[in-house]
Amino acid sequence: MLVKNTRNYIQYFLTLVMFTFLRCILRCFVVLLLDVLGVLLLSYVNLLYYVCIAVFTLDAGLLARSQYSERPATGHQDLGFFFVSLCL
Repeated sequence: MLVKNTRNYIQYFLTLVMFTFLRCILRCFVVLLLDVLGVLLLSYVNLLYYVCIAVFTLDAGLLARSQYSERPATGHQDLGFFFVSLCL
């Protein structure tokens, strides 16, 4: 009877250790995944910021160039409102 109880306790202990180990690995995986997603999101936001700055700069240059009537027409369309709505 004592051997059977000891065997059950050992089996319970090993199951508990294995469950704790797997839970720790799962938590580490989730934290790593969230870190990677956070870095990707910040990179995307940073890229979008620089794209918006480039578009606004281009739009301001085209708008300033279109105010001078003595220059020849370049065929550029002023899409400022369209790009502003994308970046907001």
